[in-house]
Amino acid sequence: MPDGIGQASAELADPTSTTAGGPTGKRKRPLSTVVSFIVGVLGLLAAIAVAVAPVNTQQVTVTWPRAGQLPESTLAFVVPYKPTEVHVHVPCPVVRAGQQRETPTTLVASRLPGQPTEGFAVTTANDQVIALVAGREALRVPIAEACDVAIDADTTGSRARIGDRSVELPGERIRDIVAFATDLAPQQAAGAQVRVSTANWFENSPTNTKKLLIAAQILLVALAFAMLVAHDRGCRKAPVPGAVARRSALRYLVDLAVLAVLGGWWALGPTTPDDSFAAMTVRNGLQTGDIGNYYRWENASEAPFTLVQHLLVPVAEWNINPLAMRIPSVLAAVLTWFVLSRGILGPVLPEHGRRGAVRVLAAVSFLAWWLPFGLGIRPEPFVALGLAAVLACVLQAVRRGQVSWLGLAALAAGLSVAVSPMGITAIAPFVALLPQIWRLLSVSVTALLAGIAATGIVAMFADQSLFGIRQATELHSFYGPDVPWFQEIVRYQYLLGFDLQGDLARRAPVLLTLAVVVYSGLLLLRGAGRLPGLRLGYVLPVCLVLSMALMTLTPSKWTHYFGALVGVGAATLTAGVVLIALGARQLARDRAVLVAGLLCTALAVFAAALAFAGKNNWFLHSQYGVPWGEQPVRPLNSPGWWFLAVGVLLLVVSVLPGRARGDRARRMLIRMPAVISAGAVGVTVAILLYSFIAAPIRQAGGYSIGGQGIAAIVGGSCGIADHVVAIPDVPGGALTSHDRAEAIGFSAGTGYAPGSAAPEGVRELWGSLTGGQISTGTLTTGWYPLPRLAANQELAVAVAGRSGDGNRVALEFGSATGIVGERVLDDTWLDSDERAEYPAERVVEDRPQDHPAWRDLHVSANEVPSGAERVRIRAVDDTTDPAGWVAVAGPRVRDVIPLAEYLRGKAPILVDWSMTWNVPCARDMPRVAGGLVEPPAYLLKPPSGLGFGGTAAYTRGIGGTFAGMAEVGTQKEIPTRLLGVEKTPEYAEWGHLIQMDYPIPGNQFDVQSVPFPRWGWRGE
Repeated sequence: MPDGIGQASAELADPTSTTAGGPTGKRKRPLSTVVSFIVGVLGLLAAIAVAVAPVNTQQVTVTWPRAGQLPESTLAFVVPYKPTEVHVHVPCPVVRAGQQRETPTTLVASRLPGQPTEGFAVTTANDQVIALVAGREALRVPIAEACDVAIDADTTGSRARIGDRSVELPGERIRDIVAFATDLAPQQAAGAQVRVSTANWFENSPTNTKKLLIAAQILLVALAFAMLVAHDRGCRKAPVPGAVARRSALRYLVDLAVLAVLGGWWALGPTTPDDSFAAMTVRNGLQTGDIGNYYRWENASEAPFTLVQHLLVPVAEWNINPLAMRIPSVLAAVLTWFVLSRGILGPVLPEHGRRGAVRVLAAVSFLAWWLPFGLGIRPEPFVALGLAAVLACVLQAVRRGQVSWLGLAALAAGLSVAVSPMGITAIAPFVALLPQIWRLLSVSVTALLAGIAATGIVAMFADQSLFGIRQATELHSFYGPDVPWFQEIVRYQYLLGFDLQGDLARRAPVLLTLAVVVYSGLLLLRGAGRLPGLRLGYVLPVCLVLSMALMTLTPSKWTHYFGALVGVGAATLTAGVVLIALGARQLARDRAVLVAGLLCTALAVFAAALAFAGKNNWFLHSQYGVPWGEQPVRPLNSPGWWFLAVGVLLLVVSVLPGRARGDRARRMLIRMPAVISAGAVGVTVAILLYSFIAAPIRQAGGYSIGGQGIAAIVGGSCGIADHVVAIPDVPGGALTSHDRAEAIGFSAGTGYAPGSAAPEGVRELWGSLTGGQISTGTLTTGWYPLPRLAANQELAVAVAGRSGDGNRVALEFGSATGIVGERVLDDTWLDSDERAEYPAERVVEDRPQDHPAWRDLHVSANEVPSGAERVRIRAVDDTTDPAGWVAVAGPRVRDVIPLAEYLRGKAPILVDWSMTWNVPCARDMPRVAGGLVEPPAYLLKPPSGLGFGGTAAYTRGIGGTFAGMAEVGTQKEIPTRLLGVEKTPEYAEWGHLIQMDYPIPGNQFDVQSVPFPRWGWRGE
């Protein structure tokens, strides 16, 4: 440590040292110490008091039927599933009305009559009245003179009463309300009533008491900073030694290049898996005041980690377009870059950090880390900024011997924890530099720092209660994921997998930085840290390793979390490469270093090859048009090519003329792990930039995420909806033929796969499967009169089985003069075996089509031959393997309507959590507020390839907020088509448009919301 820092640190640690004020300052020090301690403790206590201070909540009560109206069945989706209170009353006249029916009758229930329920139901059967509570029969009583029924439930349990008989059910809670339903006519059900208090735990606002505590804590923090500054001024400090700043045009050119790349990535870059999800939590928060999950976890609040979402609320109020919502993350990236390049590399590499080559390396390292992880509205880019700021401030505190810098670090750390569980990594810089920090601390300074760090508690609880956060945490833990620390290996399994969590872009910075960390650590053990300007060279690798160790404590193991390490990771990679390059000069004759260089060269080679063995894979529609989307980047995925590059470099260095060729070769071998890692990182950045510049060009006329961004800049965009058409049948559009079909081996009305429902709207169909799988045949239908098609219409033919690959289906057009043309209908080009899989155990052969499901093939209006007045179907079954059959149905006329136009006026539309950013004009989303959910009329669902994630919003087992929709309603798919997929069949399944049909209307009940203050630790 430089002498100046040691002197300043010693003076801070010595209570007898004199201040600049002389003896007077010495006498004042005990009093200032006491005051500082009190201010720090009060700041901490004020923050804790904010967590338990009273909040204003809304007590929401639902009453059915509406005041002055008779009871009629209605949907009532209650979320969270367990309401606070439920009161059901069924008078005797209603019970007797049910008794008069000859069949079992539901008088009132929380589900449709006859459905099993964990809620409540009152039914009659065999002259008995039955009360069902929480999934069990609570009471069964013969109907007598006293037969009124009451069910009452709260957080302690349930009670049921029929007449004068009652039963207590302690601990049994009603958990399942999706409707208020009855079998009775409204007049017969008159008098039945249900009253429900929803579990509206999270929609809180601060009371005046809480606001005063928040203001007091902020004032105490300001006072604490003033005392830290005064403390620094009261201590004598020698001038801080440092390298002379050299102004270089390259320095600013590098800054401009980074800013340009960040700007381009803002417009062209991909969405992360959670951008749409997180954006919807913010959008719904505009209505409710709470950042609830909207889609999952029973709409539990994201508290206590909602700081970033609350900062995004004003952005969403201004504009919810993805480009607008991305701006904060881009600003965070800019700030992280300047903190990295100015605040971290300067202290760690004081003699080298300003060099042009180091700046370029830092820029490439930063982009390699930030591009795959940092864009969007996930919290990691903001944690990355916080962690980088903490490290920079701690370095400055140690370098200058000033505790005010520690105050800034404590503030950044506290706020980072309020952003995400990954904020725990903000501890790492304090631990890495603990010996140097310890010399600066005293009891009073520590108290001030604790009071400042407690600002994070205020950020967590500013508009939320302790009870609400406990409930939110419980729901998140109940449904998961909540992976324990000892399964941290799962994160690296994901990283090395072949889905988007293990793509090239995510693998490269993590694996290559770790390779550099291992080697630079070995060099530090051999004395590289004693080289001039590298005395703090150990700090960055230690900080990164500590951060990755702290990641084990986070509940989720997604690879997204590596994004929180952007600043520290990029700094570690940069400083590690510099340390290796400089160490090679001094340690070239150290045999242990040479052996380590050889081994770590192999490590870097395999890290690079493993990185490029991943796909260039991106989430959902961001993948469209991206090169290497389903394949590795060959030949960079082969270690052999990297070893060849190593050999070539060593050979070139060895044969260059000049003295000390042996030393040059040894130095190059020592530097080789850094050369390989830096080169691979640079190639990764080049591939990423090329990929998203090329994607909109390759997808010209079709959809790409970059094309959506460009369209949004130049005039607005509805995203992928601009490239999708809805193709519903024209009413009465099925064509009718009065001619007889000529069929050999085809049977009318049958001949398709068992269990496959015939398509709706067709009047006749034929199939070749009835004669057995080895049968063949031909079909020529009668002529159908062909109406004149409008420009926005098409002919559709439903087909099942094999449409090509040896079979043939065609539409033949005719006029008064004869045959005028033919259009072949064949969708074998969409088969998955036409696209190679990676990784694959063997070569995938081209197999004949096996597609037993019914699907529509079409001929557009502009493809119908001129002069055509009639049309018929000609089909040939020429194949005899088990899948070698074909079935066709009569032609139909369909409308072709742009999806955005089709959806206009159809509200509410539930856009799946994965797609809201890809359809930004779909804004009439179902309301989720006050413990109630509005039933959606339409769904926009992702491709089936998303699997379980595509049904998360309405799967009760994972807390789907819209679970009632799937349990009560029926889904009918509206046919759609993505335009231009003939060139890219892998994108054919863009998603699905679903119309919801419900057997009863929704939300036909009264809702009353009453403000209700309560202490922060109290709930239901």
